[in-house]
Amino acid sequence: MTSTAFGQNFEGWITYKIEMENPYPGMMTDSIWQESIKKQWGERGYMVQKYFYKNGDYISEIDLGKQNGFQAYNPKDGLLYSWQEDSDTAITLNSKKYMDEFVEIVHSEKTDTIVNIVCKSIVVKSIMGEMTLWYNSSYFKMDPKYYSGHIYGHWEQILEEIGCLPLKMEQASLTQTIIDFKEEPIDDNKFTIPTFKEIIVDPIN
Repeated sequence: MTSTAFGQNFEGWITYKIEMENPYPGMMTDSIWQESIKKQWGERGYMVQKYFYKNGDYISEIDLGKQNGFQAYNPKDGLLYSWQEDSDTAITLNSKKYMDEFVEIVHSEKTDTIVNIVCKSIVVKSIMGEMTLWYNSSYFKMDPKYYSGHIYGHWEQILEEIGCLPLKMEQASLTQTIIDFKEEPIDDNKFTIPTFKEIIVDPIN
């Protein structure tokens, strides 16, 4: 991996490992839970998501073990497009809408060292719960203006507060942790969203 203190917006890729703990320990044994996760995410029992960033664009490749998918942000229309590999159908979410209303961000005293980077933490509070993020503002810098109005996932509020991409996120039983990254130029074509035969608007968003 390449590790530098970035003086400008991060351009490159970040790979996260996504794990889910047993949310019902009183109702389900950990062994049964792990078996159910392996059925969904493959034998390794976790998901891998690789994000590519360049200015206001981002796209991620999602490795579920048994199947692969993609999610891309289109800054022109503010939509998030999700689709499976070799599919001609996509689902869109409006990043300017979010059913979980933002409340506040609180700075925490918790620290952690992730991929040899010492991180501070914040707690993002919303109507539906809390999310803890670990970050180091000297790494993975990102200008909040690129995501103005991107309230889905509280992304606008998070970037305005820390000015960088997080290294780790914890919410309920889900943990997303950086495992690899590289700062390098990304071709603009990487962010091209395919032409789909059908686009489904997520009814919840």
